Amino acid sequence: MSWAKMNESTRSLLFSVAILGIGTAGLWFGAQFNKAEANTATTVAAAPSATFAGTGFGLIPDGPTGCLDTNPPSSRDITFAVTGISGNVSKVEVSNVVFNPQHTWATDVKAILIAPNGASHTLFGRTLATTSNGCGDSSPLAGPYAFADSAAAPPSGGWWQATTAATGTTPVASGTYRTTNAGGAGATNPMPATNMNASFTGVTNANGTWTLRFTDHGGGDTGTISSATLLVEGATVVPSYQNMDMDGDGKTDFVVGRGTDTPLTENEAVSTGTLNRGVYTVRERLAKDREVANVGETGQGNLAPAITWYTSINGSGATQVGSFGDSATDFFVPNDYDGDRKTDLAVWRPGAPFTAAFYILQSSNNTVRTDIFGQTGDDPAITGDYDGDGKADTATFRCPAFGAGDGQCFFFYRPSNPVITPAGIWVVPWGFGEDGDFFVNPGDFDGDGKNDFCIQRANPASPTSGQFVLLKSNGFGVEFINWGSSSDFIIPGDYDGDGKDDFCVRRTISGVRQHFILERDGGGTGPLSPIPWGITNDVSAPGDYDGDGKQDIAVWRPNATPSANFFHVLRSSDGAIQSYEWGQQNDIPPASWYVH
Repeated sequence: MSWAKMNESTRSLLFSVAILGIGTAGLWFGAQFNKAEANTATTVAAAPSATFAGTGFGLIPDGPTGCLDTNPPSSRDITFAVTGISGNVSKVEVSNVVFNPQHTWATDVKAILIAPNGASHTLFGRTLATTSNGCGDSSPLAGPYAFADSAAAPPSGGWWQATTAATGTTPVASGTYRTTNAGGAGATNPMPATNMNASFTGVTNANGTWTLRFTDHGGGDTGTISSATLLVEGATVVPSYQNMDMDGDGKTDFVVGRGTDTPLTENEAVSTGTLNRGVYTVRERLAKDREVANVGETGQGNLAPAITWYTSINGSGATQVGSFGDSATDFFVPNDYDGDRKTDLAVWRPGAPFTAAFYILQSSNNTVRTDIFGQTGDDPAITGDYDGDGKADTATFRCPAFGAGDGQCFFFYRPSNPVITPAGIWVVPWGFGEDGDFFVNPGDFDGDGKNDFCIQRANPASPTSGQFVLLKSNGFGVEFINWGSSSDFIIPGDYDGDGKDDFCVRRTISGVRQHFILERDGGGTGPLSPIPWGITNDVSAPGDYDGDGKQDIAVWRPNATPSANFFHVLRSSDGAIQSYEWGQQNDIPPASWYVH
């Protein structure tokens, strides 16, 4: 079997869906690391919102004789069928409230908005009444009216002030108003504005039936509610996490890693040792480790120059520099391990069990986290969110050593949220063979917010063809996806922005990098129309550089001329080419960390 990505194995997979939770004992001790400093800011995106039309319009049942605070036995309920809102409610607005025919005597009417879980908020009621039997103002209600926390502060956005300004025959002026509590016993004139959004922030699921309830608290005057709409906005959302997003704005930044003893000098002393880890894709890197081991060298314990990470923030050009990791031994594994939607500098250092470890510089608090995990020969470039809590989990993939004979392969991962998944190392057996038979295709292919268990192998029916075998985290269904050649490199990502990672393979034809994409909905390039992008010796640097929620095809091209090392991005948003000069010839873009 060859590690040179010419895998023609017809070995079968062991499609076991057994998942084992085991303790850390017996699997996995500290190693040296180099610290870095980070100074970044989070950008918050607008939350998703939608407006819904009401149903059930009609006459508001007349109230009892007199003017009373107590609720009458019947009401007019306008309902809104809310769908498609995610997360806790962050904003609610009621608009286009129209009374036609007009409702005479404004003080009679009370309006209350009720969420699907029963949370409620009064829009207005018993306006200008300051006693339990006060009849307040006789002005009619017509509209249209809107009620929102964004309305001007009273008096101009004051409902009681507007009612006071109306005459007995002139309706309360149309406009956008702040909400108030109902008048009646103990009320003051004018009643102060209230905060409607605060009443509904505890609503964790906005979807369902919302009710706008109108009641009449005085006999002899009636009217009809003929129109109303409801706006509901979900939780404020941080932009989707992207590969190498160092400032949390939803866009991939330009980052290179360099093994050097003299960072920020004109002529840096660059590490050129054969084990400079970023030079290779994961599969080539692991092959190098195996070859070194065969000649009696472990590659462990001999600290080389630190890895210095050079960042240029996409859009602003602001720069960050930090040293973290050992250029002779460590794998790049940058990801968002603390859940702040910023990429953390991270490396995995191979070694014997209880020695190998992940070292993570958490961007949220600038502290180093050490996670003892794995052993030499593991593939660590599969970290991701396996438990669905919004944080990347440490993880590795392991098969029996090359030449040891076929055996069970495993995904290992440590959940970051013990409330969702019990603490410990979780084991998923997937694949049956030895090193080099399978390559991990990391990602969330079913769109449930959790990484799935997916490997690429040679198609048993056609060994030169490639086949992905997917064990989905949602229900543990299995899919066989025939795509590409068995020698293709893997660049997974969400290329169409539907929340599911797609299958992308890369091969070089006549010196040109060709990208074949199969989207989860069946779209993509097709097998005959690849996207040409890059040339031999370019390094794939995937990410979302234009911030449209879709992965862009991108490469970093080294050059001996110091000012001619470029990122070249094919933007998915508009098809434009974005080129950015950054780095030196012997650098490596960490964005390539999960390319297999």
